[in-house]
Amino acid sequence: MPFPIILAVAVVVLAAVAGAMVLRQKDPQRRAAALVRTAAVLMTAFTVLAAAFIGGEAMDQPGGMAGLVMILTWLGPMLVLAALAWFWPAGTIPLLVALSAGLVAAGVWFALDPAVARSLQDANGPVVAVGVVALAFPAAVLGLKRPNPAGWLLVGLGTLPLLITFLGRSGPAASLAAASAVPLIAGITYLVAARLARRDPASRNTLPASA
Repeated sequence: MPFPIILAVAVVVLAAVAGAMVLRQKDPQRRAAALVRTAAVLMTAFTVLAAAFIGGEAMDQPGGMAGLVMILTWLGPMLVLAALAWFWPAGTIPLLVALSAGLVAAGVWFALDPAVARSLQDANGPVVAVGVVALAFPAAVLGLKRPNPAGWLLVGLGTLPLLITFLGRSGPAASLAAASAVPLIAGITYLVAARLARRDPASRNTLPASA
């Protein structure tokens, strides 16, 4: 089954689960906590599927040690950033913002020089799409501690690279759309959760665990 179809099915199923969880909760804080957990689960499932797909493609072409190195160049930093987001959320926010801005800047450069962009991506694969995946997962981990900034990061990652690539016709928009859809949904979910949490002055930065 093609990856976009698997992704679409996963989004529909998890969205239905999220809706059921939210409707069960009457208290805004518990709804916010349920939304945060759902967004985190959604992003985790998406990242596992995306990593398996990207890894499989890399081991197929170029394959061997070159494919393994290609996987480690994004998987290793992604896991390090995710750990930083969990253990040091305040310090990780500006780091993720800077890296996301760099990814957007790369998208602008590709849009200004589509020939170079296509040549680079023909040799290395959909680097912008992989960059979205590699930054979206740490942002999702950050959302467990700081849902509001994480939500904005995910919304930015889910919209700006895709919009720039589409307007500049500088790369494979289909793979980037597949990489961007779930981060965008998770980002909106985090922002809704943060808005619900702000109804309680004691819950400005973190969300209480639901009973």
